[in-house]
Amino acid sequence: MALNLREVVEAQIADKIAKGEALEQKITAADDAAAALDVAQKEVTSARRDALSSGWTEAELKSLGLANARPARGRKPRTSKSEQQALGEGQARECEPDR
Repeated sequence: MALNLREVVEAQIADKIAKGEALEQKITAADDAAAALDVAQKEVTSARRDALSSGWTEAELKSLGLANARPARGRKPRTSKSEQQALGEGQARECEPDR
């Protein structure tokens, strides 16, 4: 028995909708996990601050395997003058209107 055109198209659309819904669920789960991670990191920061204010030192915590999971933010490495000029020229070209 051959499927008619409507049945074929409806099956394709149903599959497409199911895949879209699955993607939506995964994105929602990822967003929820990211929010939970943010909360957990804030709690770790608060607990670290409490531990340090009660007399622990970073060295002691590190020796116990409780090192700061977030490394301190460092400065970006400096680029050479020629690299800066090359970057500047590339950006200038990108901003020029097409002729």
